[in-house]
Amino acid sequence: MDETTARKLSRLTWLFYEQVSPSFSQTRQAPWPGWDTVLDIALSANLQARQDSYHLLDLACGNLRFERYCAERMQEQLQGAVPDVRQPLVVAHALDDCDALVEEGSVEGSLVQVRYRHLDIAEELFAGHDLASRLGVESCDLSVCFGFMHHLALPEHRVRVLEALVRATRPGGYVALSLWQLSNSARLLSKARATTASACAQLGIEGFGQGDYLLGWQDCTDVWRYCHDFSEDEVADLLLAVGDRACEVARFSADGATGNLNRYLVLQVR
Repeated sequence: MDETTARKLSRLTWLFYEQVSPSFSQTRQAPWPGWDTVLDIALSANLQARQDSYHLLDLACGNLRFERYCAERMQEQLQGAVPDVRQPLVVAHALDDCDALVEEGSVEGSLVQVRYRHLDIAEELFAGHDLASRLGVESCDLSVCFGFMHHLALPEHRVRVLEALVRATRPGGYVALSLWQLSNSARLLSKARATTASACAQLGIEGFGQGDYLLGWQDCTDVWRYCHDFSEDEVADLLLAVGDRACEVARFSADGATGNLNRYLVLQVR
């Protein structure tokens, strides 16, 4: 895919979230099952024994449901113990470019402190900026990117996002991301193919490759978001790109009605 087409698709995706953020957020309230495994790995240590806050980076945070899930996990791990309220157990550095979507979410209590900042990740990538320096955080204990990589049409942009996550994470810390594999659902794949053909004809977009789709939303007829279906070869290529700086500690499938719509990667930074 050429950059001109990729920019068009990025703009379509941005407009999608700007226009349907309330209804989209309503359907994105429950945590993903795959997050259990991620936090089982990344929160294996006793948080109460730490002298400082646990720092989390959530790139493309959406409506903050991962932060809400983290707060629930904190409550479970404390098992009734009273934390030191002078500082939060977790400081979540949440970044996104859809302020309306972030405003749809909230995190209650003092266990997780959210520090949200507006950042247009796609624009930073197209502009050729050093994404890691634009994140404004460093030495995080866990850096995650869920439900976003499939919106990036260019493979080199996906690599740069993963590289930025690794650079933002302390040695010994973890990086976790999800990669959508919608083709594991025959129903979703059939719908994606039909919607893509219709949308491309209507918008005059060409240059789609293997795994590239445009998806609509509910009964709307004029909003679409670009989504990529990741192959196992593409997953391996991402790992190879950061292999000298991080090692794979887990790779698994979870989520969705079929239990395998997301492919998760969990890496530990060297």
